[in-house]
Amino acid sequence: MTDEIAEIMKRLSEHTVDSLAVFSHRGVEIVHNKDIIRIYAEKQKVYVKTKDGIYTVRLRLYELEEKLDNQLFIRISKSEIVNIRMITNMDISITGTIGVTLKGDIKTFASRRYVTKIKKLFGI
Repeated sequence: MTDEIAEIMKRLSEHTVDSLAVFSHRGVEIVHNKDIIRIYAEKQKVYVKTKDGIYTVRLRLYELEEKLDNQLFIRISKSEIVNIRMITNMDISITGTIGVTLKGDIKTFASRRYVTKIKKLFGI
């Protein structure tokens, strides 16, 4: 990762609203937002999951949350943002938590902090 590549990544990230510049083993790639299933933080890194693979991104979740279209993405926990069009099922438990199933049979949970926001979005 050179300074020149870092600057290119920064420019791509600032100017693209319908895609993200991500890293893979092949180098820098462009992923369209509509193809993103989820974005999550794990072990001090931020990952972007699509049907084609898992990529890393140099931005933090809060930066991505500000940048992404809030009609397409929703934050469901401190460590995860999901594409609402990729949600296939939501299981609302008695305890108030929401189990979320995404395309590709990916299961995750919305933390209680975000349950009200999710319910409001879907009119639950």
